[in-house]
Amino acid sequence: MEFMLGLVSIGIIAILLLYIGQMFRLPSIVGFLIIGMLAGPYGFRIISDQAAVETVGEIGIILLLFTIGLEFSFEKLLKSWRTVVIGGLLQIVTTIVAVTLVTHALHVPFTSALVFGFIISLSSTAIVMKILQERREVDTLQGRTLFGILLFQDLAIIPMMLILPVFMGSEGMDLNDLPLEIVKVIVILVMIVILARWVIPGLLFRVASQRSRELFFITIAAICIIVAWLTNQAGLSYTLGAFVAGLIIGESDYNIDALSHIIPFRDVFASIFFLSIGMLLNTGAILSDTSFVLLILVIVTLIIGIKILTGAFAAAALGMPARICIFTGFALCQVGEFSFVLAQTGLSSGFIPDKVYQLFLASAILSMALTPFMMSAAPRFTDFWYRVAPYRAKIEAPFAQENEPALSIPKDHMVIAGYGITGKSVARAAEITGIPYMVIEMKPEIIRRERAARKPYFIFGDAAQEEVLEHAGIRDARTLVVAVSDQEAVPRIVHRARRMSPDIYIIARTEHVRHAQYLLDLGADEVISEEFEAAREIFTRALKKYRLPDTEIAKIVSKIQNWGYAKFIKNGDAAPPSTGMDTVLLSLRIHVLTVEPGSSAEGRAIRDLGLKERHGVADYGLRRNNTMMTVANDTEVLAAGDALLVFCTDQVAAEIRPLFRRGEPQVL
Repeated sequence: MEFMLGLVSIGIIAILLLYIGQMFRLPSIVGFLIIGMLAGPYGFRIISDQAAVETVGEIGIILLLFTIGLEFSFEKLLKSWRTVVIGGLLQIVTTIVAVTLVTHALHVPFTSALVFGFIISLSSTAIVMKILQERREVDTLQGRTLFGILLFQDLAIIPMMLILPVFMGSEGMDLNDLPLEIVKVIVILVMIVILARWVIPGLLFRVASQRSRELFFITIAAICIIVAWLTNQAGLSYTLGAFVAGLIIGESDYNIDALSHIIPFRDVFASIFFLSIGMLLNTGAILSDTSFVLLILVIVTLIIGIKILTGAFAAAALGMPARICIFTGFALCQVGEFSFVLAQTGLSSGFIPDKVYQLFLASAILSMALTPFMMSAAPRFTDFWYRVAPYRAKIEAPFAQENEPALSIPKDHMVIAGYGITGKSVARAAEITGIPYMVIEMKPEIIRRERAARKPYFIFGDAAQEEVLEHAGIRDARTLVVAVSDQEAVPRIVHRARRMSPDIYIIARTEHVRHAQYLLDLGADEVISEEFEAAREIFTRALKKYRLPDTEIAKIVSKIQNWGYAKFIKNGDAAPPSTGMDTVLLSLRIHVLTVEPGSSAEGRAIRDLGLKERHGVADYGLRRNNTMMTVANDTEVLAAGDALLVFCTDQVAAEIRPLFRRGEPQVL
């Protein structure tokens, strides 16, 4: 098919499928996999040059890992070494052993079973990190755990590429060349360290000094490609090199600007990658045989089941609570993109027959397509797990160390769920005022650090679980402050705490205004919205630019704050709002109304305009002679050239403005 016609066809299919997917809340990754199946050589054959698409798709994965590296840091990476080494090693080894035993039990030769164990042990870094980015969970506890395990898998590609040819009966690396290869790896790694420490920071400084966006973008892209290529020459993957390049630039002062340049390209190229994966599947050959379809479903079930268990086991070995373990297992349940490379090696060597290869492709792609749904289902399975095994929460919730007496929790204390910036500030305030409190936190390093100074006051566990809340004395507490970073956990914590303690006062933090009413309906007494607090602060600073006195700014802000907080407090406003609160907030702004000569407002006192009675505007400022801003007395007589500043919606401002314009009809 003609190139441009092919692009048009893919564009139409993509728009239709992605639109339908959004209507039914389907992840975009699933949509792109289906588009690839339809547009590929085994579908409508819109695209026949599959190799070119795979190359472009690989660029997308490189950019994806590059942006993750930009948002990461060496300090975070060093702190997560335990997750990388222990968690990653356990996940891969247990998966290889489990897959080998299961497939060998199904009468597959041991060598073949071991090869498939290696292939299936890998998970998709691209899919998992893409979903975590969309959920804004890359820097959460579960995000760091998953990334550490996936990073180890990327490193494990090297020994796998050396070992698998031996099992497949093909020629592997000559051991006589091994010392030379080791020297080459060391030299390249030293070059990367030199680039990161001395060359790249100076280069970025000089490039940024030129103030050319094109030059800066090309430099960032070139650094990513060069480091990725050098890492590949050392025997590692391109994607790992891209992540290292991102780490290097992420430590500089230019990481935010670099991220803004790369993100638009990353999303486009990453979408092409998932499209290229879908093109690999021969749907005609699979659907023509019913037994083939049933066999695929059985294989997918085994893959998902085994990888959920091994992923959860690896997280449990790291001391993670059950919610993180379950989420980790569900997130790693798919076959990875590097598994296709290993399988392709077996196909080219004749070790894997073509029919078995297609069987593997279908199972792998289906497991990838199911990943977003599995990650979304993890919280519900966690709740089920705690109902089936409630003793697990009790194991995770102890707050008394060995040989220490159990803590007698006083009544009317405060329970704080989450010990980030917000939780820590609340805890410090409670200490200063002498209010007893208990903190529930899921990060083991925080528990270990804080217990040294405040031994009895910290519980390791998931605040969404009944047993953990029970251990924190939720039934005798006066207040619960929900300040966890995981936004999906907030509703579950609020709902469970309200069910356990009907009289407790619950304050919940949320990111967006639109979630406030939902949390109030679940049982929160008060919701603190980061979005609203930011809007209030911006509004306050904007008023200061108009040189209003601080007393009047405080007066106006207090009115807006009281109005807004009424929407965030249960029964705070008896009359339900006619429009969404976020819509109202966005429509409010400062309007400057200048008195024109001959207008209705000229020569009249402010109180005679009826601003409060007719339009609900109670607070305003007056600017006279373009320099002096004073608090206007309602008896002040307006003169031509005066400017009245009001904070209202565009609609109200449009109703008031004719009073200040010359030639408008008298409306007083």
